[in-house]
Amino acid sequence: MADIGDKLRSARKAKGMSIEDVEKITKIQRRYLTAIENNDFDQLPGDFYVRAFIRQFADVVGLNGKELLADYKSEVPEAKPEEYVENSIDNKSEKIKETTNSRKGMWRSYLPQIATVVGVVLVILVVYIVYTRFFTGTNQQSANQAENVTVSSSRIKSSKSRTSSKKKSTPKSKTSEVKIASLGNNSYRVSGMKDDRTLTLGTTKNEVWAQILVNGSSVWQGTLKANGKHSVQLPQNVNSVSVQMGNSVSTTLTLAGKKVNAHNSTNPASPMTVRFTFSGQNSQTTSTQQSSATTQSSTTTNNVNTQTQQNQQGTQNTQNTQNTQNTQGQTNTNQNNGGQSNR
Repeated sequence: MADIGDKLRSARKAKGMSIEDVEKITKIQRRYLTAIENNDFDQLPGDFYVRAFIRQFADVVGLNGKELLADYKSEVPEAKPEEYVENSIDNKSEKIKETTNSRKGMWRSYLPQIATVVGVVLVILVVYIVYTRFFTGTNQQSANQAENVTVSSSRIKSSKSRTSSKKKSTPKSKTSEVKIASLGNNSYRVSGMKDDRTLTLGTTKNEVWAQILVNGSSVWQGTLKANGKHSVQLPQNVNSVSVQMGNSVSTTLTLAGKKVNAHNSTNPASPMTVRFTFSGQNSQTTSTQQSSATTQSSTTTNNVNTQTQQNQQGTQNTQNTQNTQNTQGQTNTNQNNGGQSNR
């Protein structure tokens, strides 16, 4: 029959475990485990520890510790009293298990009471939240009702202001915008120009010499520096505008807020002229001038006719006066002759 140490070694190897593995599990020092496998029980601190260590060793490697100690009772030294060993190892672990189980049972017995307490606390919290929201909601409603008058009045004022602004903006939307139609060869026809009569010439990165002519007369000429602009207000009787530029490398041109092409894509460094011909309001101005001229001519004709009539009347009066004087002279002569014949 094999020794108890050989049996423990065989069981350990069958489990594929090393001495270090058993040491980690049982917390028994390696030298004590090696001594047990070599049946060298004198290396252990005492007989009590011999039996305790053998039993733990056997349980780890898959053997029954109690049966193993009973089978090799003659080889293993007995500790006195034996009851102390039993109480110190087996009974102690069993008591620990019983204590643990009892604690688990206590928690289980207290679970209904804990659940009841938690439920009561939750109910109290729900009641408190509902109560708080209800009363704060009523207070807010009363405050909102007090402020509704001012809010509604402010809304009415804002709506009135919006309505008035819309009414004011309506005529602007009805006014016709300026129309600039291209006629080709950098020429444009402009119609519908109203209040905004601004012509703006600018340049971005290069200097440019330019001249602006209105109705054939120069109204401005000079050199625009980089990022410079020059604006001209066109008169009411404008018929034509010419913008002459020394180059169009970086020039910009706007008329009444509308951008007009002022760039010669073929040769930007060469001179360029942009021409505008105006129609619409200017034709009305011309017709007004013609009608006024017609009125003036008719007035002059009437004055000439009046003066002619006056001259004719003066001539007739002079002739009548002369005829009267001649008649009176003849009468006096006849009277003188009659007197002489009576003598």
